[in-house]
Order: sequence, then C-alpha cells, then structure tokens
Amino acid sequence: MSPTSGIGSPPDVGDDFPTWPTSPGKQSGDAWLLLAGFVSPGPERSTADLQNVPFPRQWQVCSPVKQSPLTASRESNVIMEPATDRDMGTAQETRSSNGETDRGDEAGHQALNGHSKPNDSQAPVIIVGAGPVGLLLALRLAQKNIGSIVLDKDSAPSQLPRAIGYYGPVHDVFQEMGLYDQIADEGMPSGGYVWRKAPVDVLDENGSVVGKELGPILGENMMSQPGPEGKYKLGHYSIQLPQCRLAEIFLQEAAKTGLVKVLWDHKVAAVAQSESDVSVTVATNEGLATFTGQYLAACDGGKSTIRKLLGIRLVGHSWPERFLATDILRTAPVIPKVPVHFTVDEKFWGVATPLERVEAGKRGLWRYSLAVPAKPTDDPDCVPLTDEQVLEPEYVDSLLLRQVDGPRPSDHVVVRKSLYKMHQLLATTMHRGRCFLAGDAAHINNPIGGLGLCTGLLDADALSQTLEIAVSAKAAEDRSSAAPDALQQLFTRYSTERRWVFQNIIHPFSSANKTRLHGGNPDEVAREDWYFVALARGNKQELQAIHRPLYASWRTNMWQFWQTSSAD
Repeated sequence: MSPTSGIGSPPDVGDDFPTWPTSPGKQSGDAWLLLAGFVSPGPERSTADLQNVPFPRQWQVCSPVKQSPLTASRESNVIMEPATDRDMGTAQETRSSNGETDRGDEAGHQALNGHSKPNDSQAPVIIVGAGPVGLLLALRLAQKNIGSIVLDKDSAPSQLPRAIGYYGPVHDVFQEMGLYDQIADEGMPSGGYVWRKAPVDVLDENGSVVGKELGPILGENMMSQPGPEGKYKLGHYSIQLPQCRLAEIFLQEAAKTGLVKVLWDHKVAAVAQSESDVSVTVATNEGLATFTGQYLAACDGGKSTIRKLLGIRLVGHSWPERFLATDILRTAPVIPKVPVHFTVDEKFWGVATPLERVEAGKRGLWRYSLAVPAKPTDDPDCVPLTDEQVLEPEYVDSLLLRQVDGPRPSDHVVVRKSLYKMHQLLATTMHRGRCFLAGDAAHINNPIGGLGLCTGLLDADALSQTLEIAVSAKAAEDRSSAAPDALQQLFTRYSTERRWVFQNIIHPFSSANKTRLHGGNPDEVAREDWYFVALARGNKQELQAIHRPLYASWRTNMWQFWQTSSAD
C-alpha cells in the first residue's frame, strides 16, 4: 500500500498555534480549518432540482442516528468561555449542576474504578469528542469491558466532507473489532491509484468545446488485485468510505455494548486533575455538569478545548493554499480501471474518488477535493478571494469544471462542500497527568494520501491498549510488583511513540504527497520526481522498501512497553 493511498479532508483547527509561511523548499504540511459546509445546487440548478435527486444508499446512511439511546442529550443554550490556566487543577471535588458537592455513591465508585457500566456522571474513562477517533476508542475499551462517557459539543454527528480512505494496519484494527467485513462491504475498494495531468478539452467538428476527458496518466501504483471472489487481501488496498458513515458504524456498535454513553451538546468548560481522578465540567442545555473518570482522552479535533486547557501547544506551519472538499452527484461517462486519481498541476491540483461503487453512465456520489490557488490570477497585485467568495456556487463550479470529465454542460450536483486551511502541526506532548490526546487534537496533516484519520484511528488503538493496562485488574496485579512509576513511564511512552510516528513518518510522507502534485510542470515532475521514477521502474521490491517505514511503524503495540517497564 502506498503512502499516497486514498485521500482525507482537513480537520477543524484553531488559531492558537505558531505558524510560519511555507517556503518553496519546505517539506512539511497538513491540517485544516473548517470554514463552511452546505448544499449547493450546482451549475444552473435550483434547490428544488436538488431535492428531487435520489441520494445513493451510502449517502443516506450518513444521516444522524434517530431514536438512539446515545443521542438523548439535545442542544444547549448555555455558552461558556474556556477556563483560564488559573482555573485549572483547583477543584478537588466535583459539583453537580445544582451546585451541590457530589462525592459519589457506591455505584459511582464502581463505575469509576471497575468494569461496570458508566453511571450518569462517572466512568473509568471520559472521552471528549464523538468523531471516529473518540468512538473507536470507546468501542475498543468497551470490548475489553471498560466503560466510558463520550462528550461532544455538537448536537449530532458531523456530515461534512472529511476523510474517506482507510488502509494498511487500520484494516487489522477493524478486523480485531469485528467490523472489517461490514466496513469493507459498504466501502468502495481501491487496489491502486493513478496520477494524471489535468483533464483535456473535447472538441466537436467546429472546434467548440463539448466536454472534457481524463488527462494522460503520469504514474500508476497498482498495489494489489482482487482474488477469485472479487475481494482484496486485508491491509493491501484502501477502503473508500465517508468518515461520517464510519463514525456511525462505531456509534451503533458502541450502543450495543451497554458500556458507552454518548452525550451531545456537552461543551467542555474546565478540566481538573487530582492524584486519583480527572473531572470535566461542561455546559449543557440544563446548565453546568461535571463528569469524573480515572482518565481523560481528548479526541476533540484540531481546535481541541482540552489541549488548550492543558496548555499544550501545536507547533508547525501553514500551507498557503486553501482546500475545497466537495461531494457531488454525477454521471461518469467512463470508469477507468483505477477510478481514484490525483491531478498534477502547478495551480489547479486535486484528488477525485468515488464514494460508492460506481458504474459508467449511472449517477453516483464522488468526492472532488480541489486546491484553491493562493491568488486567483497571475497578477502579483491581485487580492486573494475571501472564504465567502470561494464558496460562491459560481466559483466552486469553476474549479469543478476544470476537473470533472464528461460532456458539457455538466450534470453534476454539489451535495456538500467545505473549505479548509491546511497546516502541518504536532502537539508538544500527547500526555499530561491523567489526560491524553489522540487524532487531530494531537497532530494535523494535509489530506493527500489519507494519512490523517488513519493515524488518528491508530492513536486510538494505542491509547485503548494503554488505558486497558491502566484500568484492568491485570494491571493492578502487575503494579504490586512493578516500580511505582511504571504507569507514568507507559503514559510517557504512548506520547513519545505516537509523536515519533507523526514526526518521522506521517509529516514527511504527507508533505511529499502534497508538493508532488504542484511542484512544477507535470511532465517534468513525472520525469524527475524520485517516486514517479520508482513507479515507472515498477520494481516490486523497491516499492515495498519505499513504503516499509510507514507500515512497519504506523501501529503501536503498547503492551510490549508495559512488559518491559514492569520487568524493570
């Protein structure tokens, strides 16, 4: 599997990190600030036309879960400012929303210290963020009989265009969770990727442009072929499935365990730690509430409130371009052997992939992720477009019509769109006290290659192992003979191992993935870029060696470090 397999979409990032302008020679990069997401009817179409378009099954399942026991808490009318550093660490007791001190009853102690179901306000683990990273963590813990409470500031799961590709050791995690078959069946398999020049005009006999066809192939990475039954080997291809559907699968499975409570419209206001527990105060529609656990996991995205309250910085830089992610319904005139492709262009680069199993001549759902040039023209004095101008239907269509093949006028309909800024950022630590960071809360990278969410899911996998060790009875037995600071050593190891993966593997790989798309004239890039040269040679062993660092290091086995620290 290639480090450029699949695509993602930028996470939601705040402005609390130091950034530096990217120089042409700088190899870094990825993150994203979500700016907008809404429905556009596409070129020359009314909203009424859009309402009559039958959505594919796979898109329909991305609607929020109805009548679920996990979605009982509704929209909050309380707005809280984040706590200051002075407010942190001062609360030694938790307080209920009515202001009375709550020292916990026997059931509460069981929920906090054992493997029983979480009660209203206590659980072994508190998770902030009900995206795929937080929900995977909750489900993995539940499968080990460890309860959790998941808090999210939003009123329902996000439906915005985000990540879509999952590959490599992420498949192993899905398999261990018992969900691989479902995810693989619902997603579109991709056994390879191609890099193309921009689509070219199709002319009629009068020289008029009547459409576009896919551009010439510059490079191709065929990673695997399906077996006799049409299925790919686990871990050797990419599953293309919208992030919203993946999160919904995790949410539904978590509900079945009875060990996970998900509360929407719970906005974090403060965090307090002691030697034995950690508490989170949130604003809800009924006022303030406090939740207590042995440990806290921040899976609340690039603008992580928990990270800010803990005083942990993001360090890195921003890319000059913005990135527009669009989900569109379209009728593809042809479906090439490898339908997922990257467009190599100095200005209008991007990625296109089906979001479901598509057929030529039939309407299907596609993701087109498009670079928004730093300046709209080559005039050095021109002013960059505002975010609002970029999101105007006319400008969105001007970008899409450069990339979408087929006759003109195009029949595409923009279902959803989101505009992001791109960054390359890493938290200075992923652990502080009884609190941990995972996913975009800890690191952010550009979406080219699908490395962002996959890395976040593998963070959650590593953190689930870490917390299982910390909470489990087995760990309690081990602690009796282990050094007193063995758990702290393990917690530190979680941070150092996952930060190492990002800093040494994900950051350089994802940066090269992006710059490769716009680093120069497409023909020159194909002729001179080392990766394209390796693809052209087609030496299987050479390509495996290129990708080996990613697959050998991407997933972390935390149990090996506990065994080591316990033996010391």
